[in-house]
Amino acid sequence: MDEITFLGNAWSDDYGLNVTVNVEKFKQAMKDGKLEINKYGDVRIRVQKLKTVNDRSKATHYVAVPKPPKEKDDFPF
Repeated sequence: MDEITFLGNAWSDDYGLNVTVNVEKFKQAMKDGKLEINKYGDVRIRVQKLKTVNDRSKATHYVAVPKPPKEKDDFPF
C-alpha cells in the first residue's frame, strides 16, 4: 500500500472548505518530486473527507499528495 504524504487539514462549513497547508511539508514534497507543476503553474493536491471529525483540530478533511493514477489494463475483461 502506498504511503500517504499529508500536507494539511481542511474544515467544511456552509460555503465550502477552509484549507490549511503546512509550507514546510509542501516544500519537502516538491523537493522530493512527489508534487509536479504543470505547464500552467498549477500543483495538484488531494483533499479527502475524513471518516470521523478529528477530535483535536475538528478537521473534517485532510490535504495530501495526490495518488498516482492507476495503470490502465489493456485487457477487455
